[in-house]
Amino acid sequence: MLDVSQGHVAEYLGIAANTLSKIESGQSDVSGTRLTDIQRFYEREGVEFTENDGVKRNLNPIFFIETDTHEETYLKILEDVSEQLKGHKNPELLIMYSDDKVSSKKVNDKYRQMRNEGIKMRQLIEEGNTYMMGPLEEYRYIKKGFFINRVTLVYGDRIANETSNVLRASIRVDPINAEIQRNTFNMLWSILEQPVESTSNERF
Repeated sequence: MLDVSQGHVAEYLGIAANTLSKIESGQSDVSGTRLTDIQRFYEREGVEFTENDGVKRNLNPIFFIETDTHEETYLKILEDVSEQLKGHKNPELLIMYSDDKVSSKKVNDKYRQMRNEGIKMRQLIEEGNTYMMGPLEEYRYIKKGFFINRVTLVYGDRIANETSNVLRASIRVDPINAEIQRNTFNMLWSILEQPVESTSNERF
């Protein structure tokens, strides 16, 4: 259905391919957590598990990430960004409603890794914010009255949103809506003001 190998799935899960093979053939016991991880892999790739029919293809799946901390949830989103943009013809991450000064060291390290992988970034930040770790041309100001402190990311064919519960995020696989969001971002980018200085002592 997805045309993916056991090796690809095993790499995502962080296990050996022969371990996955034994799980699939019933030769190995597997924990409930591992089964959940396997199911989540397929769901995020567009396979829907149904009560009556087994599985079917969902071309526009929405899946959720939920962890014990806001930081871990956001890092899981960034892992998906890295994976989806690997080898992409336009590896760009658009970030709306962001604020570099609240990013943790782990998040900043992940951003550096992504930049080293060739992923470009542009961000819409709150007017008056002078804490920018990237080059100034990567930022534009949103007026204070329109800034919402919940990050939205657009990358490839996906849109990721932090929800009202910061421990939970949604990722929607939808090429048309991703393109709509990208066009809206670019329209705003063309008219919004670029910052002229950064007071951050840490830079990418």
